[in-house]
Amino acid sequence: MAIDKFGEDLHHSEGCTDCEDGLKRMNDVLKFIEMEKNQKDSQNSSETNSTHSQQTTDTAAPDGGWGWLVCLGSFVINFILDGTMFSFGVMLLTLLEYFGESKAKTSWIGSVLLGLSMILGPFVGWLLDRFTIRQVTLCGALVASCGFVISTFAQSVEVLIITYGIVGGIGFCMMFIPSIIVVGLYFSRRRALATGIAMSGSGVGTFVYAYLCEALLNEFSWRGTVLIMAGIILNCVVCAALFRPLSNEAVKQKQRNAKESKLYDCVHCLDSNKSSSTDLSTKSKDLYGGFDGPRNGSVVFNSTSALDRRTPACYSFIENTSYRKPKRMYSSAHALNRIDNMNFQQPSVLKPFNPLSRKDIYYSGSVRNIPKSVSSSDLSDSNNTEELSDFEIEVSEVKAASCCSCLQKLGGTVDLSLFKNGKFTLLLLCMVLWTAQSITLTYLPDMAVANGIPRDKSASIISICGITNTIGRILAGFLTDSFHVSSTTIYLVALTVAAVTNFLFPLCYNYLTIALCSGVFGLCMASIVCLRTIVIVEQLGLKRLTSAFSMIAFFQGVAFIINPPLAGFLYDHMNSYLYPFILSGTMYVVAALACATVMLKHCISAKDTSKDNISIVIESEGTSTDESLLNVL
Repeated sequence: MAIDKFGEDLHHSEGCTDCEDGLKRMNDVLKFIEMEKNQKDSQNSSETNSTHSQQTTDTAAPDGGWGWLVCLGSFVINFILDGTMFSFGVMLLTLLEYFGESKAKTSWIGSVLLGLSMILGPFVGWLLDRFTIRQVTLCGALVASCGFVISTFAQSVEVLIITYGIVGGIGFCMMFIPSIIVVGLYFSRRRALATGIAMSGSGVGTFVYAYLCEALLNEFSWRGTVLIMAGIILNCVVCAALFRPLSNEAVKQKQRNAKESKLYDCVHCLDSNKSSSTDLSTKSKDLYGGFDGPRNGSVVFNSTSALDRRTPACYSFIENTSYRKPKRMYSSAHALNRIDNMNFQQPSVLKPFNPLSRKDIYYSGSVRNIPKSVSSSDLSDSNNTEELSDFEIEVSEVKAASCCSCLQKLGGTVDLSLFKNGKFTLLLLCMVLWTAQSITLTYLPDMAVANGIPRDKSASIISICGITNTIGRILAGFLTDSFHVSSTTIYLVALTVAAVTNFLFPLCYNYLTIALCSGVFGLCMASIVCLRTIVIVEQLGLKRLTSAFSMIAFFQGVAFIINPPLAGFLYDHMNSYLYPFILSGTMYVVAALACATVMLKHCISAKDTSKDNISIVIESEGTSTDESLLNVL
């Protein structure tokens, strides 16, 4: 190579004439290096152009494309999970006959499964801070499926509570939360539509699973039914594979660009402003640490020390290569030619950004339809975090955060100061109490059988709730988006109607009346569930959505665990379904009162704010008038 010859000639040079020849040869070498660089850039131009579009789509929410497959995966997961959990009332009839235990004790199986799917939100947030959504969802599918398979060997209710309830609940939570937030990562403008499609899997799953469960129980025993359900849950592994991370390709491209830019800076700093031999001489003197005059064979130049002093770009390049192991490296020109063969040392290990850090990640509506009561600072913060989600966090930052306590690690999901907010306390009470829907869905089939309705028709009652649940989600979204009806108002109406239907259930003695009440209850349940995050944003603002939703979900999980056994306890002692449904109806009434109080507080605070704004305007106008009078005088 030319560099080898140049190193040998310079190494054996003994006079100024030889030095000038060496400098001329160095000029040729620098031109050769830059020519190779340009050739390499031209060869990689097609690859750069092809990856540019991919990087652009990977670093931003695509609002379509692969996002629709992600939406389909989320739909299937909600279909399987909610179908399994809400159809437990059909399986409860068989379990009561097989084990002969009380309703309170047997209902723990389904209530623990439903409760843990929400109560473990902070744990899943901790996992998402360390792994991708795809990895967490895949592991959750495997855990839940294993729990259901082990449940087929259970010989008591206590074992089913552990395997079916606890193990299955852990797996369900690891799938449920990622399936919600992944839609928000892939959609921005069309988020309301995509979220509606994904979450409608809950109603469709409830509709299908009620018939499926009844058919499987008739054909197989409850053990065979649970085993088949375990196989169906394994399909969530395929759905998890669809949750492709958005930023992986972008990170790889940034690393490649960083390497190439450092190499280019190293070459460019040696050959910049190359206009005359005088400049070249000055540059070579700087490169060789001020060399001037003859060199004998015993003198060797220190290239890296000169680069460290004269060219910071080259310093950063050499520092990030594994080639330079000692602090000072005495080398010949032959080593400089091996610059392309150096193994680059990564400055740090990268990890995905936690999606829960985005303030709007749980918001189920369109970002464009956020109420005006939300401050502009909340929106700007959300946009900033949306941009940060496309970047990567260095391990040094994670190590610094690892010194914090467990509560501080969940900083985005735990904010105890919210309990000082009166609106949040009322919303927490409201949303915890409407978990009484678990009482209705668990005991409605058994109540229908107790009233003389055949078991196949009693299972169809849950299916009616499922299909009206799907219709209710679409209807609630249509009212809020098209007619701009306040989500809190719809919430209050749905809670009130749900309370009335629960009081009417014990008075229904035929299939038609029970089916009618079930259909109305499904509409109310859909509105209550799908407008949950929108009501939180409307009352508390977007900035507090993640913290408020996480804490509300935690307490809702606790309530889902307690409610069915408590209602079963009332039935076991009163021997009537009148009291369990009175309990659920009363919970809905208190929830409606809490929601009405929130609306009243919101109206009062809005009036006070408008009065303050008017007074500020009047004061500002008065001040300007006084100043104008002073100017005239």
